[in-house]
Amino acid sequence: MNRISLFRTRIVIEDKVYLLAKDVWKALGCKSIEQLQGEYPEIVKHIKELPALVLECDFNTILTSDIEAMKKLKHIEITRVETLRNNTEAIKSIYPLKFMVAGKMFENDARKAGYQSVNEYIEDVDYVKEIKNEKEKLISKRDLIDSISQSRVKLFELIDADVLDKNNLQIQQYIHINNGTPYSESFIVGQGIFFCVYDDGYAFDELRIDNKDLIIPTYDYEEDDPNKNYGHDPGLRDYREYSCLENILYLITHKDVEDAGVNLMSCNAPGISFYISQAEVIKLLNPNMYRDIVLIDGDMDFAYSKTVTKDALLE
Repeated sequence: MNRISLFRTRIVIEDKVYLLAKDVWKALGCKSIEQLQGEYPEIVKHIKELPALVLECDFNTILTSDIEAMKKLKHIEITRVETLRNNTEAIKSIYPLKFMVAGKMFENDARKAGYQSVNEYIEDVDYVKEIKNEKEKLISKRDLIDSISQSRVKLFELIDADVLDKNNLQIQQYIHINNGTPYSESFIVGQGIFFCVYDDGYAFDELRIDNKDLIIPTYDYEEDDPNKNYGHDPGLRDYREYSCLENILYLITHKDVEDAGVNLMSCNAPGISFYISQAEVIKLLNPNMYRDIVLIDGDMDFAYSKTVTKDALLE
């Protein structure tokens, strides 16, 4: 499976989203920015002292009209920009409609609050309340994103990136958000290896691959040999080549998954170890239920610190 190439930089100017022109011409297979301008006149924008830019919507227009480019990139870029100003202006713009539908309610509320004018009541009370609500929503989303970011820091305390590189292993993660609370699930992946990283009961910084088997020492010092051999998937599927959720779907449909109690399912086989909630299994197997949950998937390059931005979360 070819990995989708994502844009890492976006610039927001007056609520419009721009991509770096150098990223765009590379993504479209052009050899230079001059070639990009030649093939797509006026697409490159020059704004103040910023580098050359391309509107995200212009980039998407190219993809929807260029079959070969779409086949290569396999996706379009849609970034939602949310600001308190935009949200409250949108709310204010629909007040005439709200008054048509609920005029009597506004009049009663205005009288109860001691206002003679409904317009004054809306401006001083109702609209102010809406602004406060929108502000609290944005703060809640910001805190959620911060929490997601903080939940990933622990990995660097458990696993040495050099050890992973030496053994041709990577870290994959996915985040599931239930009732506004994010949970980050992490896995060590390699050829024949898909192993959960749940706690500090393992000496992950001392793991190794021996004859394709995953060897991880434990902190159970009462045992004669703390080096536990977790084996490897005999099919030698290279789990690094697929996304985390693709791997989980594959294991659910190809391996024995057992009821682990407390609404959990588990899969423990040679080279394989993970737990997942029964509800998530059902939702993963039924794409129509994706509307009920938020899943953020992707291969995690352990050599770099990654965070989930608001744009990524809201795309």
